[in-house]
Amino acid sequence: MIAQLALALLCLVAAWMPLVCLSLLKGWPWSRTLCSWRLTFPTLSFSSHRHREISSESVSRPRLTATTFSGQCCTHPHHEQECSELNEDDVKVLVSHIDETDGGPPWKLMMERSTPTLTYQAWYRDPQLGPTQYRTRTVFENASPELLRNFFWDDEFRPQWDNTLIHFQTLRVCPKTGSMTVHWIRKLPLFCSDREYVITRRIWESDSGYYCLTKTDTETTISVKPRNGEQHKMASEVLLFHHEDIGLPREVVKMGVRAGMWSLVKRLHLGLQTYQMAKENDGSPSNYALMANITTRIKN
Repeated sequence: MIAQLALALLCLVAAWMPLVCLSLLKGWPWSRTLCSWRLTFPTLSFSSHRHREISSESVSRPRLTATTFSGQCCTHPHHEQECSELNEDDVKVLVSHIDETDGGPPWKLMMERSTPTLTYQAWYRDPQLGPTQYRTRTVFENASPELLRNFFWDDEFRPQWDNTLIHFQTLRVCPKTGSMTVHWIRKLPLFCSDREYVITRRIWESDSGYYCLTKTDTETTISVKPRNGEQHKMASEVLLFHHEDIGLPREVVKMGVRAGMWSLVKRLHLGLQTYQMAKENDGSPSNYALMANITTRIKN
């Protein structure tokens, strides 16, 4: 029963809704400095975005339904604000979370797990108001930021690794900014009713990587030591921030996260590897992946 409850809770926590900010940092070669492993990223114009040593962070998760791109489409160059509810102010909020300058309480380490090709870390914090907030970090070896960007955006492929997604539909796309509004329905086990989301999402690009932001209409990176003596392995890091009020006590939700999140992350990793092989064998991208290639450059 506890395991089933944990699964039900994870279906919500790992859905990255209603508010999820995802940062894909560009891959790097490993480098050693003073017996510690450190990564350094360029500084963005609106906020410092340098890697610092921390002890932990992670990722997310998700069946098959037809999808269409028959929704509204805005093309006029002066209609960007009408096209997307997400703007650069939202990016600044994400960066403040990454740099831990958002003014919230300190993050508490929740769990750390790893395999030879996957590193996962998760933290949580309890604000005075609202649900528990989660910050996760996952490092995928042998995966480029572009692959991860397309993978997380590809709703056509997502049901192959996320069996809770029972319906998805694209409501609106913007070919200028790459912004998308999509409709998701998730099937949850046990006592939980289906969860329905209308999500707006958009990707920004900087010299250090990609900022992938998603938001529902209702609400509106560390050092990793190379293994087996490898000194120049390419890897990509995903930072995820999520909170959602599901009407359950905070400690019950935390129990579910601790019990099942690592299994979820490994499942996601397997999905990513399958996606990578599929794209190597068949170079034709889905409409979702094509939209993920349309990004907004962060102004310096």
